[in-house]
Amino acid sequence: MKTRKVATTVLRRTGALGVAAALALSLAACGEDDDTSRDTTGTSAVSDISAEGLSFTDGYVGAKTADTGMTAVFGVLTNTTDEDIHLTGVSGDLAGEYQYHEVVDGVMRETADGITVPAGDSFTLEPGGHHIMIMDSSEEIAAGDELNLTLTDDSGTTYELNGIPVRVQQSSHEDYGTDGDAGMDHGDHDMQ
Repeated sequence: MKTRKVATTVLRRTGALGVAAALALSLAACGEDDDTSRDTTGTSAVSDISAEGLSFTDGYVGAKTADTGMTAVFGVLTNTTDEDIHLTGVSGDLAGEYQYHEVVDGVMRETADGITVPAGDSFTLEPGGHHIMIMDSSEEIAAGDELNLTLTDDSGTTYELNGIPVRVQQSSHEDYGTDGDAGMDHGDHDMQ
């Protein structure tokens, strides 16, 4: 089994923090609700991780409290090789069960056979679509924390995605634990 170590990009806050906060306030004043790249302070909170053959950009994990049993990972996987990468397994350093999920006709479910990142192309993990689900987790994961994932393809090659930032999901994103569970098929998994 080959292991590909992934280099992480550490986002540093500098004097631009004031500019980013001002921009976030101006966007909020204009009624913008697209918060795909900011944490609760209005600064960048997504990851750009790359390795030989596979990169993960705009990645993040939804924050959750200890009494919420599940969360998800979103971002864009890009295959820089000339062969498809068929991902069949996923694990991480947050206790719980990890699965590849999809939303079909408003119903969230585990994918039948993982996901395939096409050769020379990208695969988006997003709310309301494909994503990596973390279930049966009683650990808190707060905004500002980081999560490490290991993706495994059908040949046994692993891709370590280290330092994926955790951020608070906005109301337009999926709800994994309260009244938003209608129509979501999780089999035997309790959502709380």
